[in-house]
Amino acid sequence: MIRLEKLNRDNWREATFVSTDPQHKCPLDEEWVTSTAFSIVQSVFEPEWESRLILDDDKIIGFVFYGWWDEKNAPLLCRYAIDYDHQGKGYGQAALPVILRELQQQYHSDGIYLTLEKENTRAVHIYEKFGFRPTGEQDEGEDIYYLPFTKTEP
Repeated sequence: MIRLEKLNRDNWREATFVSTDPQHKCPLDEEWVTSTAFSIVQSVFEPEWESRLILDDDKIIGFVFYGWWDEKNAPLLCRYAIDYDHQGKGYGQAALPVILRELQQQYHSDGIYLTLEKENTRAVHIYEKFGFRPTGEQDEGEDIYYLPFTKTEP
């Protein structure tokens, strides 16, 4: 079963190595997403941001980083990555509803934003499949997407 887990003393080191990089070099800025190591440090010094591991039972399969976006007065799904070794197994689509449910419950929001590069066609496809739509705006060179929640979503 897919679930989210707060980072703690026992798992933060493993979390820093969740990577979309096939060579697991864990650079600070990967092709499509900022590294988990950077995100973890950011969440320590900017407590409005949350870092969570994504697990399948007890196996770490990914990482998510989110928080409140003051400019939009709504939550922002800032970084979401399935570890390279677990990509192509359906985890990206399986974990996204869990993440959206967590954000809706935590923030009691009418919807959620995310930003991404339009060249990241796999991510665009998954997010649009779940109902995210581009707003026509950009933030730091990335397209802004929004998903309104209904009473039965996610």
